[in-house]
Amino acid sequence: MLIQTDSRRRVTLPPTVGVNPGDALELEVLEDGRIILIPVEPIPRHQLWAWTTETKEAITSSLTDPRPSLSVKSAKEAAAIAKRWAGED
Repeated sequence: MLIQTDSRRRVTLPPTVGVNPGDALELEVLEDGRIILIPVEPIPRHQLWAWTTETKEAITSSLTDPRPSLSVKSAKEAAAIAKRWAGED
């Protein structure tokens, strides 16, 4: 697909590329002169703390349940487990 710049060096992207008005794009110029447009979701500065590697790892590990999985094969086993969870042992 060939597109041309206008007098102000602007280009119009066809609708088929999936970029909508108002979308944020990162522009990357490669060493060989090729230009890449990468759709991005901008993050407000006050929310950047949540996107650090450390924070993402902490969130991921907090969502992991350390308790082993249990297979319950009868109503009696289920009642025993429920009692244990309720502290009725």
